[in-house]
Amino acid sequence: KPIISSARTREAVGFKPRGLAASSAKSSGKPQTRQPPGYRNLKMGLLKITEIRGTPRETETEKTQEDAGGEAARLRRELADARRRNDELVSRLNRMVQVVKEQNRSKRDLQQRIMMNPKTGLPNHHRMDEELQSFFAAYMEDGELTPGALAVIKLDDNYSIINKTLKPTVSEWIIYQIATRLKEIFSESTPIYHSREDEFIIFLKRTDTHSEVVSVIEKIESEVIKPHIFSGYHITIACRIGVSFFPENGAAKGILLNKADIALNHAKKNNRPYVFYAEHMRRAVVRNMELQNSIIHALEDQSIREIDKQFLIHMQPIVKVRDIIDGVPRIERMDAELLIRWRHPEKGIIGPDTFIPIAEETGLIIIIGKWVLYGAAAQIESWQEAGMVHSGLSINVSPRQFNNDDLLESVERIVNFRSVDPARLQIEITENSFLDDPDEASRKISKLKDLGIRIAIDDFGTGFSAVNYLRKLPVDVVKIDRSFITNIVESRSDRSIVKALIAMTGELGMSTIAEGVETMEQLELLIEYGIDRYQGFLFSPPLPVDEYDIFYKKSTA
Repeated sequence: KPIISSARTREAVGFKPRGLAASSAKSSGKPQTRQPPGYRNLKMGLLKITEIRGTPRETETEKTQEDAGGEAARLRRELADARRRNDELVSRLNRMVQVVKEQNRSKRDLQQRIMMNPKTGLPNHHRMDEELQSFFAAYMEDGELTPGALAVIKLDDNYSIINKTLKPTVSEWIIYQIATRLKEIFSESTPIYHSREDEFIIFLKRTDTHSEVVSVIEKIESEVIKPHIFSGYHITIACRIGVSFFPENGAAKGILLNKADIALNHAKKNNRPYVFYAEHMRRAVVRNMELQNSIIHALEDQSIREIDKQFLIHMQPIVKVRDIIDGVPRIERMDAELLIRWRHPEKGIIGPDTFIPIAEETGLIIIIGKWVLYGAAAQIESWQEAGMVHSGLSINVSPRQFNNDDLLESVERIVNFRSVDPARLQIEITENSFLDDPDEASRKISKLKDLGIRIAIDDFGTGFSAVNYLRKLPVDVVKIDRSFITNIVESRSDRSIVKALIAMTGELGMSTIAEGVETMEQLELLIEYGIDRYQGFLFSPPLPVDEYDIFYKKSTA
């Protein structure tokens, strides 16, 4: 028989308790069925259990439902976790996209600042170099070049005077107005470059005849010379224009610019508003340069012979230390820095800190520098003959001498015509030598290195610019300024700076020299930091040449 646990269920299916069933049976006249002994008690017990636990089928179903509910809850939790992780990933990706966008925006802004003149909004010489190189490179590939012209426009001295004497806003407004007038003359397809403070360059790509260029140039001249009217000012600025043609005068950026500059100088000298390049102008420039050089060399030869009478050469050792034994540094290698002293006929010995700035200002440093260079070559030859084959010599080159084209010529002459190993000659420059034009300085350094000369930066660390440009310059040696060495034992900041400089130069493949080493404590600390070589009074002050030779032989024996 089925076990029905609920009274309501029993009533629904027509099940009646035994008493009621018995009454019904008697009333209906049907015979009653006799139950086995104990049946009633068993039945009542089962009913009780069923009421508590439910039927087996109901229990199994509820358990299955409970398990299914738990699985669904677990799946819901996993789905929620997956959604959360997905949201976090999307958020990270969005942040990365924003960072990339910001970097690209910053890069575009930087390129804009690099490539555009901030006063006029016109492309500057960097953009000009890039675009003209691309233009003529395409011509070299295709072999077809439509005739055109390159015009260099130089404002006259009035602009320079205004720039120096009036408020900066006046000159800035004038240069902006001139740029605006030039843009109004040409279509957007004609490149106009603001190459220097007072100079513009216009690239006329499709100009078939000189008469067309004349028409354009005269319009430029008439627009530039229009007055600039301010409150209290009525300013007129003229210009000179030099023009070269392509492919008639060349088909390369450098050649065309050079020839346009020659034409511009011809216009200035002859007080003409514009000049087209002609070959006789270049020959005249070359002839004048040769005459100037001949005069300078004649004066220099006489001057160099006279210099020996008053100027002296001293040497200060630059040493590499093998180790320190009983408080005495043992020297592994010794080079020297050549220093000059002026033996004034009346004032006695004058140090370089006094007379070098004066010589730099007057231009006489060129003559003095050449005398030092040839003196260094003679000294190296003397050392080679004496068997001092491992000793190199370092000379200081002033900014004015470094930026003078004669330096390369003099070094080439020494390398080609003197018995000097160029690797034993080192040229020291300061940051002032490369601040004005780092790219040109880098090219000149590369040419000197191609000759076998080593290059060092002197007094390094005294200016931010030196650190900033160091990675761009192909130098071999960095001399850490004495100002960082003097208090290195006591000063934590100086120690940090020196260690940072050593690490940086090491990463760039450069060696280091510590200047101004005067105590054993400084030396021991610098050895610990990994400095390559040392210079200072701890080892020796600057010595006359004969005394240096004695010191060298004694110290390296």
